[in-house]
Order: sequence, then C-alpha cells, then structure tokens
Amino acid sequence: MKRLFSGLILLLLASAGSVWAQAQPQAQPPTAVPQFFLVLLTRPANAPQLSKEAGDKLQEEHMANIRRLAAEHKLVVAGPFTDDTVLRGIFVFQADSEAQVQEWTNSDPAIKAGHLAAEVHGPWRIDPKAIHPAPEPLQGMEQYTLVLMKAGEKWDPSAPGFMDVAKEHGAYLKQLIQAGSIAIAGPFPINQKGELRGVIVYCVGPEQTAKLAEDDPIVKAGLLKPEMHPWITAKGVLAPGQPMQ
Repeated sequence: MKRLFSGLILLLLASAGSVWAQAQPQAQPPTAVPQFFLVLLTRPANAPQLSKEAGDKLQEEHMANIRRLAAEHKLVVAGPFTDDTVLRGIFVFQADSEAQVQEWTNSDPAIKAGHLAAEVHGPWRIDPKAIHPAPEPLQGMEQYTLVLMKAGEKWDPSAPGFMDVAKEHGAYLKQLIQAGSIAIAGPFPINQKGELRGVIVYCVGPEQTAKLAEDDPIVKAGLLKPEMHPWITAKGVLAPGQPMQ
C-alpha cells in the first residue's frame, strides 16, 4: 500500500500555495477562519488481494483522484506514515463541513475498492499560519513525528481542575512551537466521538518526541495518552522537520 502514497505528496503539495493564499483573510470583505479536517487513512484487515495489473490500475486511478482534489483546492496537506502499522497516511482538507470531507474522501478509488479506509476527524483546531505554500520546485521531503493524542484514564472534561490542566497543556505547546519543536498542533471538538482528542506534529525525532510528550502536563495528569508514529511530508509545507535519511 505504500505505493499508493509514493507520488502523493509531490503531486498534492505543489498546489498548497494557492490553497494557502485562498485561506488568508481579506481586507474587504472579511472572511471566516478556514476550517480544517484531518483524515486518517488505514489499511483494512480484509483488504482484497489484487493482481499486479489490477493493483497498478487502482494506483493510477487513486493518483488521478488525488490530482483532482489538489487542483480543486480541497486537499492541502498529506503524507504517509513510515512505520508498518494499519495506519497508512493522512489527508488534511480545508472544507466547510465533515460531510463535505467525507464525500471528497469517499471519491478515492482505493477506498471504494476496500484497499484503504478513512476516519474523518474535525474540525481540527489548528493555526492556519502553520501551513505554508510549498516551494516550487519542491525541495524534497522531511521527517516528523506525528502524535495521536488519545483520551487517557482520567479524561473527564467535567471534572474539577480539568480546564486548569488544559490551559497548562496549551501553554506548554505554545512554548514548544516557539522553540521549533512542534510544527502544528490542535484539538478536535470536545464532543467528538471516539478516543482521539487531538493531533500534534513534532519536528523532532521519536526519542525526543517521547520525552517532550511525557513532560506535557496533560499527559502527566493522565488526561491524554500519546501514540507516536514517524511521518513524512514535503519540505517547506510545515515548520522544518528532520532531514530524510
């Protein structure tokens, strides 16, 4: 399945600059803050087996659909995970609603064929300025550590002191962003179903990320638990990550 992502980033992020330009607030009239949705692409346990010919054809259709979504200024960030788990990669869409993102995601031939499955999360409350125009020509790829922040044993937004810890967490993330250790971070709506509460993309390697995550006040308090995965995307789209090895 990694081949389905091999050409994704170069094809997709070349158009990120135009999407980013559209996201900027205009003087007259003022525009609303853009909404972003994160899609986790996974490998289903029952994915059908295909011949090489059928697999190549599906890949061509998959890539054609990605080019369409990029050309239509819908898909703004993407990249594969590099560890061998059921998680294959992410899409980040700029959209008006979750239903709209679900419709765009379901148009992927690889999803229609059952070779990929999609989980839509959002809106993802991120700073739009954290996403930058991709340089032209593209300058290669960079490595990051993407952390899924999932509900911990003590996750309870109604509990006394919850908001105090959440504020400490926000201040801690702001400090790491200013230090260049985090590229982008944000929560999902507190009433979103499921255990995924937010996503943080660290600019540093897994070992340093693990230490920084452990020192996060919200992790120390048991409200959230981090799940780390190595991830790559095009150089220049986010704050600098680690060079490819």
